Amino acid sequence: MLSPVAPAHGKGGVQDIVWSLATGLAARGHAVTLFTTSRTDGVGVGLELGVDVRYVAGTPPMRATGTWEGATRKLVAELHRRTPLDVIHSQSFCGLHLIGALPGVPVVASLHGTHVDEMRTMRTLFREGLAGLPRVSAARDALRAVVVWWWMRGRFAREGARLRHADGVIATSREQRAILARDYAVPEARLHDVWNGIDVAAFAPAPRTSEALAQLGAEDGHPLVLAVARLYQDKGIQHLLRAWPRVRARVPGAALAVVGDGPYRATLEALRDELGLGASARFAGAAPFAALPALYAACDVFVNPTVRINGYDLTILQAMAAERPVVVSNIGSVPTAVADGVDGVLVPPGDAAALADALVALLGDAPRRAALGAAARRTVVERFSLDAMVEGTLAVYLAARREVPA
Repeated sequence: MLSPVAPAHGKGGVQDIVWSLATGLAARGHAVTLFTTSRTDGVGVGLELGVDVRYVAGTPPMRATGTWEGATRKLVAELHRRTPLDVIHSQSFCGLHLIGALPGVPVVASLHGTHVDEMRTMRTLFREGLAGLPRVSAARDALRAVVVWWWMRGRFAREGARLRHADGVIATSREQRAILARDYAVPEARLHDVWNGIDVAAFAPAPRTSEALAQLGAEDGHPLVLAVARLYQDKGIQHLLRAWPRVRARVPGAALAVVGDGPYRATLEALRDELGLGASARFAGAAPFAALPALYAACDVFVNPTVRINGYDLTILQAMAAERPVVVSNIGSVPTAVADGVDGVLVPPGDAAALADALVALLGDAPRRAALGAAARRTVVERFSLDAMVEGTLAVYLAARREVPA
């Protein structure tokens, strides 16, 4: 397995998915070697939960560059000479350069997002970002956006040509499958649906605790809305803050807690102060992964206002598994995970008024919250479990091996 990121590089959805899959395969008795980019502390190898992890020296952390391609081409070939490989699994596009490199060894790719998604998200953020900028800053940012756009188009053309020759391509949502067939021309026979999964035992209904409320700066008996996200512009927390005055006006005493950190935090905190939200909107900072189930249990409604067009954030699935009603953006792959009015509420991305209306409606309707939460739990258990992801991936490996001559 090749991935530009692993848990040692920090928090993130792809890290969680890659690691859950690798350890899930190892737990079933499969020998798994994970090649990933270098660590800043210089660690080169490690055996963790049955997975042989190799951090490729000399590669920039978290980036699949030309250096990465050259190094992994050599390292994977050396591994194959010692222990013949059954399959190479490319997480996103970072292993596609190995297609055809080892005769008889199929290459399977999992797509967690595409260049098409990235270009559409860039356009959204570009328009949003220029709205309040002075003319000089706007011109500078426009030039930077054009350069990045053309670079992304080049990547789309190159990686698309490679992807069409993969022996199996895993789509992680209905929306991703459509993009892979339409924009990347991946043959239908090589496309497979395997949804990303989470640990439904770890994320499960639980009682609210005073410790979790204290961590979120909330008081028992007051309606609590929770967001969990890395604080980047594309996570859309700015739209949640703009919605919050409307919520507070109609649900007095309601509190908002944002768990997570990132480079956009200072901008968000300044917006909170500009809107006069005070203590009703609190930034609680990053939380350990193990603490998240208790934080989900503490809230009345979970919200994810992302404007990023890619896969569904795992935090959505985690909150649903914890039987929390979710209000989330109707964007990208999110509709694969959430059916509006059935196991959650979908709202237009970037629409603060619609977001406020959805939150107010749920905060004022306890029976509906309970019904949506119960349905959300069923959805995740039935369709988004770790077991389903691991078994589905194994089936794709077998299908790919049948298509490749020995």
